Amino acid sequence: MTRKKVLVMLGAIVLAVGIALAGIWYNAQLPPLAYPGAPAQDAEILFTTWADRYPAEGQTALTLRTTLQWLAVTVFCTLAAVVLALYYYKHQRELGYFLLYLAVLIAWGAAIILSPISLDPVAAALKRCFFPLTVLAPILLSSALTGVAPVSRTQKLLVLVLTMGYFPIALHSDARVRAAALFGGMIYCMGLLLLAYAKGSASVLLLLFPYAVTAGLRIWVILPGLDLPFFSESIQFYLVRCARIYDIPFTLGCMTFVCRRFALQFDRTEHLARELDERVVQRTRALTEESEARKSMMLNIFHDLRSPLFAVSSGLDTLEAAPDALPALLPAMQQRMSFLRRLTEDLFLAAKLEQKQVMLNEDRVSLSEAAAAVCESCQNEAAKKGVTLTTRFDAELPIWGDAMRLQQIVQNLVTNAIHYTPAGGTITVHSFAAEGRALVLVQDTGCGIAPEDQAAVFDRYFHTTADTKHDSTGLGLTIAQELAHLHHGEITLESEVGKGSCFTLALPLLED
Repeated sequence: MTRKKVLVMLGAIVLAVGIALAGIWYNAQLPPLAYPGAPAQDAEILFTTWADRYPAEGQTALTLRTTLQWLAVTVFCTLAAVVLALYYYKHQRELGYFLLYLAVLIAWGAAIILSPISLDPVAAALKRCFFPLTVLAPILLSSALTGVAPVSRTQKLLVLVLTMGYFPIALHSDARVRAAALFGGMIYCMGLLLLAYAKGSASVLLLLFPYAVTAGLRIWVILPGLDLPFFSESIQFYLVRCARIYDIPFTLGCMTFVCRRFALQFDRTEHLARELDERVVQRTRALTEESEARKSMMLNIFHDLRSPLFAVSSGLDTLEAAPDALPALLPAMQQRMSFLRRLTEDLFLAAKLEQKQVMLNEDRVSLSEAAAAVCESCQNEAAKKGVTLTTRFDAELPIWGDAMRLQQIVQNLVTNAIHYTPAGGTITVHSFAAEGRALVLVQDTGCGIAPEDQAAVFDRYFHTTADTKHDSTGLGLTIAQELAHLHHGEITLESEVGKGSCFTLALPLLED
């Protein structure tokens, strides 16, 4: 517990005791309602007798008392109406306890106004029940508001037994026994709030200090019944006791606490609503961008399909008119059909990756061997274009994955480099281990990729703004990145326009 908390808790205790002592001192400076040695009588009878003896002062005192009484009842009724409205929309236990507390205060205030003198012993006993209720109700309310209410069945049973045992003591015929019970109840409620504050709930201060004020004022109400030599109730203090205004500070504190809780709930709701709106906007933007990308992709696919189909259709028409032209047309037709096959295969694989339908046949694989096999198969294609393909494999690089899919990743990277590297250029494939990862670098001396294209080069349906013409389907890098992610790896890019690009495949290295 911090020093600040200790000082705050001591401050609340000092406030309650200070109000009580200040009231005792100030009461001693005022004329008493009954002088020492006078026969014991009901305080209301003594007040009525004094008012009859001094009509002017008595009428003023009666008016003031009635005003204070109705003021207190009005405050309690107003708070009850607000809490009832909150309870109607939000059924919470603490609101129910608050309504119970306010109902007791309203009933008690109305009983005092309607029947200030209780000559009937039964009526007097019923009135005495209100004070214990106003002590127990704040305990229940404080427990519910601070969250320190009993949880287990045993705890609830113990609280019920203590509550049932409290009433006989609080209604005992001996005034000192009653006073001890009332003091004990107030101390328990004060300790409950102090405990809640000590546990870290700073908002409990909204209840702690108002209850300290109410507890200090209630001591003024308990002392007259004890017949103490140092305290003889004055007329002014009797008016305060009849008005029941000493419960107003705690009720206002409870109302502030409840309003704060609902305000925080509203803030959280608004915050969640704003977050939801932002997510909806982001998702809508993403869907719009994806939809536009799909439209662009479909246009590109239609264009890529139309060109080879037109070439094949034109060749067939030529063969129909001149069958002897077959030797000249056959290579071009085979090249166009090969492109169509690759395009349909890439489209099918891209669709399966998007739907998470690609299954890996995983086993221990040497990434260097897979890369070497790919480079060997691509040597002819590189040579036809006049590109030099060099390799360097530093280690075996054992990893866990699907050998065919890993070769497909490297194949797409190397083929992409061949497509974008002009004749006379060089492509270097280098594999090595670094920081627990297996790396394969595919570096070319091609045209490079513009900075504005680099962030989206792996996006699905993306086409670079470069003017280089080639037979790429435009899906190779997207497929390669998706397959790398399936192997818990990634492909990164470093590129400079006019100098070339370097794609790096990084995968987790299998420990021996």
